[in-house]
Amino acid sequence: MAAHYPELLFLEVPVTNQNANLHQGLGVPSLPYGHIYYPEAGLVEEMKISKKYFGNLVKRVRWYQDGFCGVDETLVPEGDEESDSCNTGSGDCD
Repeated sequence: MAAHYPELLFLEVPVTNQNANLHQGLGVPSLPYGHIYYPEAGLVEEMKISKKYFGNLVKRVRWYQDGFCGVDETLVPEGDEESDSCNTGSGDCD
């Protein structure tokens, strides 16, 4: 995915004995897990990114890159977790 968005910064933070507290402090409930940060807004999305949910990450990255989200696009529900909306700092998309 990073190859498709070379202007974006992608980081991988492996779990090790030395950084386990970091993952706990960020509230990472399961792995793999992702955060999306937007320049003017900071942390805007947190989500599971296992194979089942990876399409959600792809859609959300595209939404933030484009500056809007498609109302006709659906995401794979993640249960009782937070809503699947996007916020680019200029308005909400539900």
